Amino acid sequence: MLKLIWKLKPKIIIFMSYIIQKTKLLAMNLNRLKLCVVALFTMLSTAVLAQTKKISGTILNDEAKPLSGVSVTIKGKKTGAQTNAQGVYTIEAAEGNTLVFSMVGFASREILVGSSAIVDLTLATVTSELEDVVVTGYGSQKRKEITGAVVTVNPKAFEHSPTTNVATVLQGNAPGLRIQQRTGQPGTTPSITFRGGTEFGGGGTPLFIVDGVIVPSLYGLDINDVASIDLLKDAATTAIYGARAANGVVLVSTKKGKKGKAQVTYSYNNTTNYIRKNPSEYLNAADYIRMNRLGLQARFRGDSLDNNAGAMNTDRNQLLGAWGWAVNSGWRSDVGLYTTQLLNNQNRSLLNDSRWRLLVDPNPFNVSQMDSLIFVDLSAREREMMILQQNNTSEHNINFSGANDQGNYALSLGSVRDNGMIIGSQLKRLNLNFNGGLNIGERLKVSTNISAYNVEQALPYGGFGGVDPEGGASGGLLQRFVGVAPTIRYTNFTTGEILPGPNDVTLGNPAYWSNLTVNNTNQQRFLGGINLEYTILPYLKVLASGSGYYQYTNNNFFTKAFQQGNGGAMNTNRAASFNTSKTMQYTTNAFLQFSKRFKDHNVTALAGMEFYDYKNYVTSGFAQGAPTDLIPWLTAATPPNVQGTTIVNPAGASSNFDQWERIASSIARLNYSYQNRYLLTAVVRVDGSSRLKKGNYYGTFPGVSLGWNLHEEAFYKNTTLSKYINRIKPRLSYGVNGNVSSLGFFATSQIYNNAGTYNGFGGTFVGNYINSDVRWERTNSLNFGLDAGFFNEKITLNVDYFVRNVFDKLAGLNISSQTGFGSFTTNLGQLQNRGVELVVNAKIIEPKTNDGFSLSVGANYYHVKSFAKKLPFNGLEGNRTSGFFVWDKNNPGKQIYVGGLVEGQRIGLDEVWAPKWNGIYTDPSTIARDANVYNAFLPYNNKRIKQLGDAQWHQVNPNDTIDSRQFVYVGRTTPQHMGGFNIASSFKGIRLYAQFDYAFGFVILNNQIVRGLSQVQGSQNSTTDVLKTWSPTNPTGTMPRYYWANQGRNYATDASGNNPAANLWEKGDYVMLRELTLAYDLPTTVISRYLANRVKGLSVNVTGSNLFYLSGYSGNFPEVGGVDQGKFPLPRRLTIGVRVTL
Repeated sequence: MLKLIWKLKPKIIIFMSYIIQKTKLLAMNLNRLKLCVVALFTMLSTAVLAQTKKISGTILNDEAKPLSGVSVTIKGKKTGAQTNAQGVYTIEAAEGNTLVFSMVGFASREILVGSSAIVDLTLATVTSELEDVVVTGYGSQKRKEITGAVVTVNPKAFEHSPTTNVATVLQGNAPGLRIQQRTGQPGTTPSITFRGGTEFGGGGTPLFIVDGVIVPSLYGLDINDVASIDLLKDAATTAIYGARAANGVVLVSTKKGKKGKAQVTYSYNNTTNYIRKNPSEYLNAADYIRMNRLGLQARFRGDSLDNNAGAMNTDRNQLLGAWGWAVNSGWRSDVGLYTTQLLNNQNRSLLNDSRWRLLVDPNPFNVSQMDSLIFVDLSAREREMMILQQNNTSEHNINFSGANDQGNYALSLGSVRDNGMIIGSQLKRLNLNFNGGLNIGERLKVSTNISAYNVEQALPYGGFGGVDPEGGASGGLLQRFVGVAPTIRYTNFTTGEILPGPNDVTLGNPAYWSNLTVNNTNQQRFLGGINLEYTILPYLKVLASGSGYYQYTNNNFFTKAFQQGNGGAMNTNRAASFNTSKTMQYTTNAFLQFSKRFKDHNVTALAGMEFYDYKNYVTSGFAQGAPTDLIPWLTAATPPNVQGTTIVNPAGASSNFDQWERIASSIARLNYSYQNRYLLTAVVRVDGSSRLKKGNYYGTFPGVSLGWNLHEEAFYKNTTLSKYINRIKPRLSYGVNGNVSSLGFFATSQIYNNAGTYNGFGGTFVGNYINSDVRWERTNSLNFGLDAGFFNEKITLNVDYFVRNVFDKLAGLNISSQTGFGSFTTNLGQLQNRGVELVVNAKIIEPKTNDGFSLSVGANYYHVKSFAKKLPFNGLEGNRTSGFFVWDKNNPGKQIYVGGLVEGQRIGLDEVWAPKWNGIYTDPSTIARDANVYNAFLPYNNKRIKQLGDAQWHQVNPNDTIDSRQFVYVGRTTPQHMGGFNIASSFKGIRLYAQFDYAFGFVILNNQIVRGLSQVQGSQNSTTDVLKTWSPTNPTGTMPRYYWANQGRNYATDASGNNPAANLWEKGDYVMLRELTLAYDLPTTVISRYLANRVKGLSVNVTGSNLFYLSGYSGNFPEVGGVDQGKFPLPRRLTIGVRVTL
């Protein structure tokens, strides 16, 4: 092998030399390649670096102060910088890069680098809901420090709502409240009750406070001025307001100036009010005439079975009576009230007019005789359109605001013109609101708030004849008017003249009656206050304030001469009247406030006094006899004179100081926390009221609440549970309130009333028997609460269970009529409310960027029961009152007391008990079987009369006697379960908000149906339900026989429609889409590009309000509950709005 290698050595040397040579050449080439690559990279780097530039700017906060430590990065890269103490930053970036600005506690922002090398911006503060400041009365607290039952209304609820009464936004937005809208009249204040109320009937008006000033309601307040609404519900939080806060407190704060550049915000809303039509279908004229003739026939046969010849003759005469279905000879005139006539040769030509109809119908008393009737049919829909109108609401508001280290200001001016859905209804309002503050030196701060409004509100028909806008039976415009006989004559068909119709404004022709009044109701409100804060030491301050409220209401009313129904005489009385009321209220207070932290202990104490003075004056006058319609004032009236024993053109005037109250108070409060774990609030207030007599003037009302931030405990932070439940705060509170609101202002002083004249001398009389020893009603409340946050506050939960007792309840005690009085007021009652409240909010999707997609939902629930714990002694078992006895279904031979008050039992004043039918008599054998059943409600001498088609009444106790003891339980008119839920979402400036409220567990009666089935007015039209009734011509009918004027008592226990059958009551359960808003905020980049930054913000919105009910109720207004008389319904509203900030 060695020899072989030696021989090949020269060749090997040559080969190795070749390899080395090639290797050197390759290395040289690699070096050249490396140099080329480096050169290329350098060239590319130089090109890129040539496109970058230095970007700099200043970052400010909401108060226009520089932010230090803001992180500035290029999106997608590690390059970054931070702002210095002056808020200034510098970073290298290229055009097209995105700069990301972020800092803990502030909303991140992304800015696309453009041609400008200067990028200045403001970062908005992101405040945790736990850091939100909540107004709690004479001060405020952070939400995380709250220990009582306090709730803040979601600001989204009033951001775009076009409501003309702020109180309506509370509906469905806060647990523990029942908000009940009873009418669609513009501006009307809804009924508001906290936690079941403090009255046995469930009533109790809360205390309303706007910017520290007590007001009677939120009527007239512009929703554009509202910054926040806080509700105090338990006695521990309301005790600070003492005597006036037993029914809860609504605290409204209006907008104030914020630090930064001054700005001007203008908003405009235009709302279309769409008609909410009656869903019930009414009979056409032919069916109306036919069914009433059948009803008269049923009545006649019943009277014949009773052998009552006189009643039978009366029944026969009704066929020619003054009814819309009758053939009264007066209806043949061109101005006859109705058009119904028997066809004859004189009127046959009317059938040539397309408006006239023909009906051939059997005579009710001789079915072999066919009557030919002619008439004009004015349908319910046509009448509805005569009184309902689609109209617009316009709303303007402009706000000027600003603030700096020296002070702040916010001035708002607004106007509203709301045309209601019913002809003649309207609201016009002008608003002014000002908040200002000034720092005088380092120690003194002065702030003031001034608010005023001027409002004119017109009721339907200008309030003529006492028309009730809520729709009561005595003046229910919708229920009565839509139910007018379809044969009504509102026009003289020969001359075209507009006729008045019936001599009743609620039944007459709107084209005639709506123009007969001049009604000018004007209200002006002024409120304001001045607040002083002087710092003595860093931890010691003096607080003082003075506020006033003034309200002036003036009404001038005049009725023009009018014709009293078709063909009636002219009424030329031309009644004129005026009424004015003047309310003045003043409050002054002064406090010393101590606030200091001692290591882990934080103490805030407040102590002071307050004085409240309230007065109300009224004046009024009336006269009549003006010679013309052109002067609508008392000055044109004819002086009164006496003709014989009659006063002609009576007139009069009066003035009165009818309300006066003073309350003197001492107030103290202590807030204490230890390491933000253990929280304590203690309050005591002593009130003295002028409504009570000496010895009972003063009442002491304490309150205490405790909270434990369990999540701050070290042992909890180390548990696995803390990863899921990041916050747990149990709460416990107890407090006492006083209440004398149910007492009159002079309840302990004898009042003497005007007795008129006797033998030419004036006199007075004692109107009521007083009890000068009545004392404070005391309301105490025990509240157990829990606040929790899950998954780092993605889900929050608030639960409250409360027990409220009203001791020394003011109630009437019946006394012997021999005294000349029926009762007097005493402190012998006790009421208890027990309930639960629940609030859940969830952030389903949180935005990852400033304009990223977000989705959140919220829901709340409320349930309460009320009990009569103690009642005034009356000698009856359980001191029962206001109810009646029924047979016990579980023990039919035993009677139980229902529908009223019994000691120890749940209050039954809202219970409905009614007779119930099991079916109808469809054959003679069932009538024979029940021949001995006695019906106490029948108007006959023989109470055992029954006809085919009559109701078979249910007997709880089968004793063959139908009376009120056989009534069955139907339900309650007060909802048992209430609440609301909302959905909010946003993405790239587009915002969507939907808010629902609901109520379940209550019953409602559609009285439009019941009054028609009962024919309580004689001429009233019925809904088509009457076509389902049994009759000889409709033997398969499923409802009891229809009688004219309810003679057979099949639908109610009397002819007036009282105690309607249980079968006619309906479930009132509903879910209402109260608001649906779609809004868009124009991006700042678009504003800067196209508007040259002359506008700071621009947003538009479309809002639907009162959109629809999800309900099985046959009417259109289920939330009224109880008996629905045909209320003035809520209109569906569509609002288009725009908001511009300069």
